[in-house]
Amino acid sequence: MSIRTVAIFGGAFDPVHRDHITLAHLCISLKLCDEVWFIPSPNRWDKTLFASAEHRLAMLHLVTNKVPHIKVSDVEILMGEYRGSYVFLRELQKLHPDTHFRLLVGADTYSTIPHWRDPLHFYGTEFNGHLLLSEFELIVFNREGVPMPDVNLHEANGYAPLFCVGEKQGFTGRFSSSEIRRELFGESKKPEGLAPEVYRYIIKHKLYRDL
Repeated sequence: MSIRTVAIFGGAFDPVHRDHITLAHLCISLKLCDEVWFIPSPNRWDKTLFASAEHRLAMLHLVTNKVPHIKVSDVEILMGEYRGSYVFLRELQKLHPDTHFRLLVGADTYSTIPHWRDPLHFYGTEFNGHLLLSEFELIVFNREGVPMPDVNLHEANGYAPLFCVGEKQGFTGRFSSSEIRRELFGESKKPEGLAPEVYRYIIKHKLYRDL
């Protein structure tokens, strides 16, 4: 039996937008993975979340329901305390030993990985990002105004393989959740980056109104 490759797409998805979905489809079409798993984060020490985990999960389900090879999981939310990506990926690998995981991150995030750490062991320079880079392959996607990583330098550092998804692969990236939140109630029309069903959900549940 062949081992499946899954791209883990973590983040707040506050809210999910069209670039998220486009990127997932593109990674599958480029054969960088067999499946993409959207895994929204729980409450975090380093990031302000504006919608609850329940709402963020519901919006993800609206745009991925019955879409082949794309799944939504609440596994990190159910883990309880936020432990960071390395601890989470290690736990996920234990749960799915027959699966090969790759982490999907933006180019702006890539440069910060060496400084990642477990919030429960937040002392001095107790970083674990280098372990993540060594043990897990990455798919890095283009973010406007941010250079893509140097693949040769990445490999020279002894890290696991890295794959880039940028303009050459057909992805530029136009939307951000923070910008969409600002647009939502500044105009009467739906922000371009939102799927109609997500927009209707936001209006129905009065999300992001008090920002």
